[in-house]
Amino acid sequence: MRVWVVFALLLAACDEPASARSLDPAVVAARGDDPAALLASLRADPGELGDDEVAFEDASGHALDVFHRALRRADAGEGTARIAMYGGSHTAGDHYTGRIREVLQARFGDAGHGFVPLVPVVRNHWAWGAVIDEAEGFEVLQVGFKRREVFRYGLAGAAFQADEPEAFAAVTGDSWGNGRQATRVDLLYDRVPGGGTLEVWLDGAHVDSLSTAADPARNGLRSYEVSDATHRLEVRAVGDGPVTVFGVVMERDVPGVVVHNLGLVGSKARHQLLWDEDQWAAYLRRLEPDLVVFAYGNNETTDTHLTVADHERDLRAALARVERAAPDASCLLLGPTDRPLVGEDGSLEPRPVVAEITEMQRRVAADLGCAFFDTLAFQGGLGSGATWRSHDPPYLGEDLQHLTRPGYLRWGEAVVRQLMVGYRPPA
Repeated sequence: MRVWVVFALLLAACDEPASARSLDPAVVAARGDDPAALLASLRADPGELGDDEVAFEDASGHALDVFHRALRRADAGEGTARIAMYGGSHTAGDHYTGRIREVLQARFGDAGHGFVPLVPVVRNHWAWGAVIDEAEGFEVLQVGFKRREVFRYGLAGAAFQADEPEAFAAVTGDSWGNGRQATRVDLLYDRVPGGGTLEVWLDGAHVDSLSTAADPARNGLRSYEVSDATHRLEVRAVGDGPVTVFGVVMERDVPGVVVHNLGLVGSKARHQLLWDEDQWAAYLRRLEPDLVVFAYGNNETTDTHLTVADHERDLRAALARVERAAPDASCLLLGPTDRPLVGEDGSLEPRPVVAEITEMQRRVAADLGCAFFDTLAFQGGLGSGATWRSHDPPYLGEDLQHLTRPGYLRWGEAVVRQLMVGYRPPA
C-alpha cells in the first residue's frame, strides 16, 4: 500500500498537462547548433530562488570526458550517447529525467526512449514518450518492499512474474513527445528452471513463442527490428509454467542520445546490493552506457536505524558494481533534494540529515572520480524546501518530499545545463 500512496502523491503534485513546457520544434530549429543559446533559453526565472548556476563538482577534472566524447560522436552523426539513470521516485516519475532526454535529443538527435518497465510498478506509471499498459496477472516483485534477499531483479530492480494463462503486459510508443519512435525493440525477460512459455505480439501481430526455461538460470533477451515509427510490444503467459519479464528497450538506428530511466519508487542505493550482480551487470553492459547517474539519498533520510556512515558504505559498494560492469563510463551523483519537517507549530523546519547525506555523497564522488551536483545548494540550501513549497507555482509537493512538475522540470534543466559545460562540438 505504501508504494501506491507515495506515487499517488507524486502524480497529484505533477498535475500540469504532460505536454506543458515542451520544447517548441521551431525554436529548437532556429537555435541551430548553438548549445549555449539552447540552454540559456531554459532558465526558469533566474535568480528567483536558489541558484540555477550551481556547477558540477569534478575533483578529477575528467569525470565527464567519456560522455562528452560520446556526444561529439552523436554531433558528428557517427554514434549514440547513452545515459543510464538510477534513483528513487524522483527518477522513476520521468519528469526531470524526461526533461534531460528532451533537451539532449533536441540538440543531438532522438535515438529513442531507452528502457521502459513492462508492468507499471505503481498506478498510472508514467514515462515521457511511452505508455505502460495496466497489466493483468503479473505480480510486481520489487526490491526493498518486504523483499530483502538477493534476487534476479533484472536491470532496474523490479521483476514481473505471472503463471496464469493469458496474463499480459504491454508498452506502446506514445502519440506525442520525443523518444516515442524505435527501429529496434529489445525484450528483457528471465530464463530459469521450470520457466513457461511467453507469447510476444508486435503491433498486434503474433511474432514469437519464447521458452523461458533454462538450467542454470540465464538472461533472456530478444531483439525485434522494426520500421522507424511508434510500436506496441505485448507479452502473454501461456500458463505452462511461471514467466518473468523485466521491460523493453526502445532505440532508433540514428545518431543521437538515449536516456534510460532505471529509477524505482522507494529505491535506495543499498537496494542495488540485493540485485543478482551477474544478471544485472550483463544487462547494463548491453546498454553500453557512456554516463551512469546515481540520484539516491532522499529515501535514506528516513532510515533512522542507519547512520550516514552506513549509507556511505552501501553507496560505495553499489558504485563499485557499476565500476565493474561499466568501467569506461562517466559517472555522476545527484545529491538529494531538500525534505523539510513539519514543526510543532506547523511551520516547516530543516531536516539536518539531508545536508549530512549531501556532504557524504560529495566526498564519495570526489574519491571515485565522479561528478557531483549539489541539489541542495541549487534549491537554496538546507530548509529551502519551505521556499519551494510557498513559491507560486509550488515547486515542492504537498507531501514535502516530491517536487511538482514545474519543480522537476527546473531541476532537469539545471542538470542538463551542467552536463553541457565543457562540451566542445566536433571541428
